Amino acid sequence: MDVVNVTIVGMGPRGISVIERLGAAGVTSKVVLHCVDSAQLGAGAVWKTDQTRTLCMNTLAGAVTLFTEPGASISGPVQPGPTMYEWIQELREDGDSPAYPLYDSYPAHAQAVAFSSDLPDLLASFEDELAITRPESNPSRALYGAYLQWCFEIALDRLPSNVEVIKHRTRAVSLTEVQGRDRVELADGSVILSDATVLALGWVTPSATAEETVFAAASLPWVKPANPLEQDLSALPPASSGKKVLVRGMGMGFFDVLALSSIDRGGQFIADSTARGGLRFLPSGLEPALLVTSGRGYPFLPKSEYAGLPPVASTPAFDAVFEQLEGADTICFLEEVYPSILHDALAQDPEFDIDYWFNPLAGFTGNPDQLTAFIADSLANDIRQAEQAASSPLKNALWVISSVRKRVSMLGAGGRYSDQAEVSRFMKMGQMVGSGPPAFRSRQLLALVDAGLITFLGARPQITVQSDHWVVTSPTTEQIPVSGDVLVDAWMHTPNALRTDDPLLASLSPRMRAFAGTGSPETDPATRLLVNPAGELDPRILLIGIPTGGQHPDTTISPMPGTDPLFLQETDKAAQSILKIIGEQEQG
Repeated sequence: MDVVNVTIVGMGPRGISVIERLGAAGVTSKVVLHCVDSAQLGAGAVWKTDQTRTLCMNTLAGAVTLFTEPGASISGPVQPGPTMYEWIQELREDGDSPAYPLYDSYPAHAQAVAFSSDLPDLLASFEDELAITRPESNPSRALYGAYLQWCFEIALDRLPSNVEVIKHRTRAVSLTEVQGRDRVELADGSVILSDATVLALGWVTPSATAEETVFAAASLPWVKPANPLEQDLSALPPASSGKKVLVRGMGMGFFDVLALSSIDRGGQFIADSTARGGLRFLPSGLEPALLVTSGRGYPFLPKSEYAGLPPVASTPAFDAVFEQLEGADTICFLEEVYPSILHDALAQDPEFDIDYWFNPLAGFTGNPDQLTAFIADSLANDIRQAEQAASSPLKNALWVISSVRKRVSMLGAGGRYSDQAEVSRFMKMGQMVGSGPPAFRSRQLLALVDAGLITFLGARPQITVQSDHWVVTSPTTEQIPVSGDVLVDAWMHTPNALRTDDPLLASLSPRMRAFAGTGSPETDPATRLLVNPAGELDPRILLIGIPTGGQHPDTTISPMPGTDPLFLQETDKAAQSILKIIGEQEQG
């Protein structure tokens, strides 16, 4: 075979990293590399650079990178590069950013960017944000997209001349086996006969649930679960119309909805020392009033304001258990793991009540107005605790809960937990207390409550359809029915490859075995190759990141410097497998 075709579907962070790892490994064969994505190549749908600047990362500027570091658990060569904040420093020409060798060939500052004609203008449009960004800042998602595009262009430029790159700005809609190769059909009608195919698909939405089928048939105004950028919030009526908007979900999607329906509608958050959250809201008159509910009924907690990068949590008891159980065939989470986590949390705060955080509204009953007052008072305290940061025993205990989640997942990889339901319950609680919004978003939420634009309805909601409106009830608020004209589902489904309307994943189903209990395709951890129904490794298909999140949840986050991130281990393994496939094709 004269030319080997390699296809990467998904040109977000993972797709970029696979290309960078291929270049680092040194591809010596003649290869055509096909880069496929209907979204912005080098940024993807989530981080596209033309989105509103209102939406921010939930990661700090100094805590995200796309480059490998010395000592990383990878097979390919290490190619160091800047974190996002170090890249910003170079853009600003601070003079005190680390002098990475790649800057000699790939200068970051806007005046010297030569990769594409529009990137310098794009970077210039971030001038105000760049000027104020600190390592502990939460950059806009669009700015992270610009960083990713810079990384993408470097990765492409570092590929040897024997690698030809073809960019396909379209979707992959089908993948079938044809005479020892994979036929990748694209939405524009073109076809790639691929010898190695990497699927870095991102967050693929599964098909509708039974409840959603009923909702869709009702033909009432409904914003379905999705990435907030893909949700059309233009139909949300302003509060002045008298119409009501029900919102289900109080996680990160909810905080995005808050920002998009207030700031992006002309409202302003004004610093006010007399306000209990430090902000008051100046409405434009276009904002909707939101009636909010969720499974737990309580907003995700604000992140601590450390005035720097987060400290390493102290978890000696859990560390010992992790070392003891790593590699065990079967683990009971409640008996063997959970007690050590609780021990470490109580070492930070002897009064820590972990049961409260599993159910913050337990014991409360009252009407929605009373609940709103209760949550607002609690939210004000959450903000104070976040401001105290490392000086708060409570936040230190919660930081223990948050910090162990990655290794809890690693212990259970491969279905080793005998009580997976308890693990899931713990992880969901850990997400609420540890993966919440920047504190300024919680301050904005409290300002909106105080402005009368937010009412809380309680936990475990039941939503029904009436002839011309939605109705929600919650045991927290005495099952008092509350009606709404519009329903917003401010959350995203967990991907499930067995229940999907995505034609690419559907075409893949005959060649995959679902990972136990998750609906995710099972992959071989050492190679990232797909596992087929017979338990054998597929010779050409590799999956990374989501939708294998049920198997390796920690690979869903961006790589953090200094943590030997599994994200980069995963993409390095994919690159090594591609090189092996290329070698086999040449020999065959």
